[in-house]
Formats: sequence, C-alpha cells, structure tokens
Amino acid sequence: MTLTLLLFGYGVSITSFLTIVYVRSEYYKHLYQNVLWDSYSLERIRLFFQKIEPLLKLMYPIVDKLNKRKGRPATNRRFQLRFVLWWKFFAPGSQKNAVNRLNKSPELQQILEAPVNLYTRASLRRFLKDVGEEGFRRMGFGLGLKLLKKGILDTSKVVLDSFPVYSYLNKSKCLKIPRFNKKLAKLFYQELNLNHIIPKFPIQRRNSAPLVDKLKVWIHQYLWDIPSNQRNHYYIFGRTNRREVLGLEKGWKAAKTYQCFLDVLKALPNASEIECATVTEVVRVLRHLGVALKSTQYQRIEDLRCVFHTPHRLKDSTITSNYCAAKDQHFMGRGGLLAIVPSLGIPLFLQVTAKYKQSEDSIRAFLKSMSHQYRGLLQEIEVYADSEFGTEGIRDALKQLFKATPYIDVYARSATRSTLTIEQKNIRKTVERVIGRLETNFSLEHPSVLGDDSVATHTQLCFLCDLLLVSHNLLAGNHSHPHSLSYIRG
Repeated sequence: MTLTLLLFGYGVSITSFLTIVYVRSEYYKHLYQNVLWDSYSLERIRLFFQKIEPLLKLMYPIVDKLNKRKGRPATNRRFQLRFVLWWKFFAPGSQKNAVNRLNKSPELQQILEAPVNLYTRASLRRFLKDVGEEGFRRMGFGLGLKLLKKGILDTSKVVLDSFPVYSYLNKSKCLKIPRFNKKLAKLFYQELNLNHIIPKFPIQRRNSAPLVDKLKVWIHQYLWDIPSNQRNHYYIFGRTNRREVLGLEKGWKAAKTYQCFLDVLKALPNASEIECATVTEVVRVLRHLGVALKSTQYQRIEDLRCVFHTPHRLKDSTITSNYCAAKDQHFMGRGGLLAIVPSLGIPLFLQVTAKYKQSEDSIRAFLKSMSHQYRGLLQEIEVYADSEFGTEGIRDALKQLFKATPYIDVYARSATRSTLTIEQKNIRKTVERVIGRLETNFSLEHPSVLGDDSVATHTQLCFLCDLLLVSHNLLAGNHSHPHSLSYIRG
C-alpha cells in the first residue's frame, strides 16, 4: 500500500513538473515570437514612412494651418498625422492600445518623430476633430490629383453606389423599448385632454380618422419610445392591441395613414405651436399621476422619449433604423455614397448621408458636391450605377454637371428590363470590390466612433488611406497589386 502511494505521488509530481515546463515554454515561445514580430514590424514601419515622405509633404500644409498663433502650442501636428496613418495602416487596435504602444516603444517614437512628452487619447481626439471631414478630404483629393496629373488615373469611367454605415452602438439596445404599464397608460389617456389643440389644425376630410386619435398615437410613439411608425402601428392595432388602452374612437388599417398625418403636421406653419401644446398637456397629466420626471423642461416631442427610460440610441442621436436588401439585414446607423474609378479601383469622392435608403435629393446633392470638388476635371464621362440612381432627375443632374453618358437601368425596372450588357454590368460591379476592400482594410462600414462629425471624419480618413495605399504601392514598384495591404504589413 505504501509503495502504491509513493508511485502515485511520484507520477503526480512528474506530471505537474512537465505541465509547468510546457506552460512556461509556450510563454517564452510566444514572447520570442512577439519580439521578432515587433522588431520586423518596426522595420516595415520605417520603410513605409520613408516611401511616403514625398506624399506627406503634400499633406503637411493642411495640418500646419491648424496651429494657432496664441495660446499653448498643440502637440506637433505633423507627428499626429504620422501617428494616425500608422494607427490605420498597421492596426495596433483601439485608440487606447495604439497610444500605449507608442508611449512604451522608444523605437516607434523615433520613427514617428514623436515629441518628448507622452501622447494621450485626448490629444488624438482633438487632432481628428480639428482636421475633420474636410481636412482629410482635401488630403485625399491632393493624392488623387497627383495620380491624375501623372496619367495613372483614368477618369473617363465612374461608378456610383451606396453603402451602409453601422452605428457603434449595440443594435438590440438601440431598439429596446420601456415596459408598457397597461394600468398607468389607461389612466394617462383617460386624463389626457387634447380638445384645445384640435382647432389649431386645418379642417379635415369628412371620413378621416379623428385628429384626437392621431395625436394619441403620436404621443404613444414618443412616450414609449417606439423606433418606427410601422412598429408603432403594430403595437396599437396588431397582436398586442393597445387600441382600447389609448381609447381610440376610430382606427385605421395601415401605418401610411399615420405617416400622412405626420407629413401634414410637419408642413403646417404653426407645427411648433401644436407640438409645444401637446407636450405641455402630456407633462401636466404625468405630474398629476405622480410620474417622476427626469427633467424640469420638456419642450419638444422628442424629449418624451426619456420619461420612462434613456434610449441607448440617443448617445448617437442621428442614427436611424435601416434595412440593407443586399445583406437582408436590419441595422441602426447611417448611409454613404461613393464614386470610384473602375480602371484603378480607387474612390474619387465619398460622403456620409443620414439614411441608408438614398433619396433623389441626397444623390443629387452628392453629385453637386463632387462636381464642385473637381471643378471641371470630370467632364464627358461614362457613369455606371444600379437602378437606385436611375431616376430621371438623377440622369438630368449627371448630364448637367458632368456632361455624362449614364449607363444605368431605369429605376424599379432593372429586374425585368435591364438594358446593360454583360461588360457594362461587370464594370458596375467593381464598386463592390472597392467597398469590400475599404471595409476589410480600414473598417469603412463599422466606425468605432459616435456622432455625425466623427463618423464623417472616419469615412474620409478611410478614403485618404486607400489612396495612400495605392500611391505607396505604385511608388514601391508594386504595379501588379496596387491595393495590397500585406505588401506593407507583411
């Protein structure tokens, strides 16, 4: 028995010892690999910045203009530009990780010509805000002009397309709504008196649903933070059937009726007066029922969203609920429009829009901005796009601004009456590869920032980085794969 226990203890000891040796050996193996990788990466970073130094000289005047004559001098602007490019091209992770890695590496600080003081995320955010959307767009435009003057960029053909820009926030939290207290809601609508607001509206048609009912539905959407008109209609008239709770006299079959009411209300000259009177009445009833209000001032209907909870999406307040048919995906975010050159596969112009589903007005505004940016350099071109750009107004804008020949299917008829040849369709598809590359390399569709200005700055920085990537590869002699990021990173 004693011998058996000794043998068992000996076996356990040997096993524990070998396990410890294996774990430590794996640790030192990974440590050694990281040291090798970091050393090699530093050499690649050094070669990258040596190669693009002539291009950086084109960008330095733009960031130098940010320096102020008075006050405390900012962190060296040129170093900050180099840091941002290193961060985007060599993907060290989040802003926090990138800043920490810089501060812990004297070799990297030497390559980027960093100042003696430690760099901070606050300085990085201020720099991105100061340069902004327009600054990075001007830098990218300068690189594009350089390629154009050298005859590398062929602008005789241009392809247009839209793309989704997903919000950094969690979708399920954005769409979350507060719990509906049926008893409280019934008391609220019984106490609510909207009769003094009705005379502020113009006279309706005889068979229309009562304005009181429409105002109740309007209040329901914002007070219980329903994210869309369709979902609001479903909660009231669908399976949950809150119609009786709201005390509606006459309902309607489709959400379109409610949308028409909102459109009419928005067009009224006294719309703000009606909104203010409605909110005042809602606040009066809530206080009468003893509901604890988080604020003392409620002036707009949007303010009612925060009565029962704080919507997660208010942190990025301008995002909307969108649907991407190509991916069959609902998402919270924005949209974007892109113009590319199919011959080299690089972007010419990029802009963020409020919604993913583009209206004719938003597309025409995009084309007008692009025409103003290039100031006559894009003339007598061929334009390729899907049927989203095939309305008569957009075609007229293309001909007027660019004297373009549009190769675009007529809006809403491309599925059955496509007039494009296979070659023209292949040219149009090149834009999908460009969007995919921008997303893979620089996270075009998934910015890790909130707010219109920050998202627009992010997308323009992606635009600049892609042009810089192609320019670097061409300078390095990599003409066969000018879009290769592995040629830089390894």
